Amino acid sequence: MDVNDTQENGPDEQPTPEGPPKRLTRSRTDRIVGGVCGGLGRYFNVDPILFRIGVIVLAFVGGAGVLLYLAALLLVPSEDQPAAIAPGTQRKRGLVILAVVVGLCVAWPFLALGGALLAGIGIPLAILVGAGVLVWWFVSGEGPSGDARDIAGRAALGVGVLILCFLVAVLGAFAAAAGPHWLVPALVIAAGAAIAAGAFLAPVRWLVLPALTLALAAGTVSAAGIDLDGGVGQREYRPGSTADLRDRYELGIGELVIDLRSADLPKGDLPLDIDLGIGEARVIVPKDVCVATDAEVGMGNVHLFGVDRGGVDMDFEDAPDSTPTTTRLLLHGDVGLGELRVQHTAHEFNLDLSAAQADACT
Repeated sequence: MDVNDTQENGPDEQPTPEGPPKRLTRSRTDRIVGGVCGGLGRYFNVDPILFRIGVIVLAFVGGAGVLLYLAALLLVPSEDQPAAIAPGTQRKRGLVILAVVVGLCVAWPFLALGGALLAGIGIPLAILVGAGVLVWWFVSGEGPSGDARDIAGRAALGVGVLILCFLVAVLGAFAAAAGPHWLVPALVIAAGAAIAAGAFLAPVRWLVLPALTLALAAGTVSAAGIDLDGGVGQREYRPGSTADLRDRYELGIGELVIDLRSADLPKGDLPLDIDLGIGEARVIVPKDVCVATDAEVGMGNVHLFGVDRGGVDMDFEDAPDSTPTTTRLLLHGDVGLGELRVQHTAHEFNLDLSAAQADACT
């Protein structure tokens, strides 16, 4: 040993061996979504909350924060992933990350000022990927860990489950609206059985979300009273006399128009029932006809001579008195999802004609 080295280090001091190179990885313990901010905080020895705040702020300024986070999620390895053995691999990864960050920072002004198209595509895509990862985490218990391929695969599986839930909701709602009355309880019972099975049997845990979606769709259709009897399309009726006027008109989905202006309506009370599943029902009456309206709307609106009443599970009633020499239409409407309109003309503006209607009832 050289004398100078002994004097510099001291007789009892040994050279400190160099540890493994410091790696930028995604944290598995300090994470909210993918552990990117937790890994950055550990690498730079600062509080990760600073990076999280920066991502949120940049996400609302042109969407750059979302793109930066996605780039880090794809390029930064997880801490449980073994370090690269090939020489220069870590340096190349760092250069790639730096190039992506610089490129995004350069593109951010264009994104903030005129890149509405890029933001409109990137942000929904990021939300879809995040939703897919969360859904697959819920149905399988596998969180957003591993490399970019694992995260992309789990996101794709989660999006597949979401698509399946959408199809189940549409088909379940249509079956509940078009099928017999016993079908809704049967669907709810089947969904409950699938949820119970998924709670105890891990292989069928992915059935919980589709089963819950089926139960909610069928229950919503049943609660709103949506009935698809009567077909689909546009129906327009113009009775020329009282003999041509039906007591009941129904339509499943579409537009139902009943024009009574050409009919010679008798004096006194005249009942008329309308049953509409989804869509719009319009009743056009002469100006000298009094209308007493009793409507049940699952979700939608009642437009009565320029006055609107809307809501969910709504019961609407307007029953003015009339003289025996006045024609009074006793209109009963049952609308699942949509609007019931009562007016004097085919294209009536939103004018308040309640005073004119009151004159017709006297």
